Amino acid sequence: MDAPADLPSTLILIDGHSLAFRSYYAFAKSRDGGLRTSTGIPTSVCYGFLRNLLELIKTEQPHYLAIAFDLSGPTFRHTADPTYKADRAETPEDFIPDLVNLQELLTALNLPVITAPGYEADDVLGTLAHQASQQGFQVKIVSGDRDLFQLVEPNDRVSVLYLSNIYSSAARSGASPRLFGPKEVQEKWGLPLHKLWTIKPFVEMPQTILLG
Repeated sequence: MDAPADLPSTLILIDGHSLAFRSYYAFAKSRDGGLRTSTGIPTSVCYGFLRNLLELIKTEQPHYLAIAFDLSGPTFRHTADPTYKADRAETPEDFIPDLVNLQELLTALNLPVITAPGYEADDVLGTLAHQASQQGFQVKIVSGDRDLFQLVEPNDRVSVLYLSNIYSSAARSGASPRLFGPKEVQEKWGLPLHKLWTIKPFVEMPQTILLG
């Protein structure tokens, strides 16, 4: 759907796993070790995610919203390089049922939950952001993954609402994410967008690089 010609409609794209992990660890690091129901069902992800989502909707007042999640199966990157992300830590056991419950809640709330077999949520977010930008939308991507800064567009059509570090007091207090457009990205890294992404993967996130 095209945005109105007089004023761009706002599309919020949420990195589901990023916000879910942020919510989980914000409470898991507490003295009680996370939130649970009286019967022991973990709820840190559901509570933290929905609290942040409601605050985001209240603050940003988007016209449209969608949430992308990773799937458990391998992606095309694993096919290209079997060692891709091999050194990543195991997902906490109580995170998984909490995430399943969250996705069921989001579906019940009639919120678009988008996945793509063989692809990561990053790929979904990038595709949707590009398509929406081309149609005239103002796109804001909510994530704690700095790799997504590469989706920021020079024309300011696509920006990133960057989530605080999952262990920080800002994350636990539910502080608002910081907006990064082209100006903010250049101020942080000291390089314009077109130069930044030629060197950033090699100096910051080597575990996500495909060799060869």
